[in-house]
Amino acid sequence: MNTVTLREQSDINTDTRQTRQPQFQRVTDSLGRVIQLRELDPLQQARLVMAVGSELSTNAVYMNGFALPAAMVAHIDDDFFGFPASIAQIEDMLKQLGTEGMVAVNDHLLARLEQARSDAELAAAKN
Repeated sequence: MNTVTLREQSDINTDTRQTRQPQFQRVTDSLGRVIQLRELDPLQQARLVMAVGSELSTNAVYMNGFALPAAMVAHIDDDFFGFPASIAQIEDMLKQLGTEGMVAVNDHLLARLEQARSDAELAAAKN
């Protein structure tokens, strides 16, 4: 019969991978609704392309102006929304957001883009 002996070793790397908690960015639309946006990771971005299909995913206006902002919405006020897996779910989110919500989300994304450009210009100027 075999005997197994377990020993605790202090030199073993016991670092565990930390799972990052979701970080949401909040925007408020003109109706006063608080919209929380999730940051899409590469897997979610790939799944979004699969959800909209190959033909629509090549349409930059649709992807950047509608599908991406809709997929980023995690909460509207206290209501949670999962990640969309189909065009129908994206369209449902667009209906939920309405014009007011889309303006707030797109203004937020535009401000982030402008800040990133400004930061890149500053970094380039330092070099």
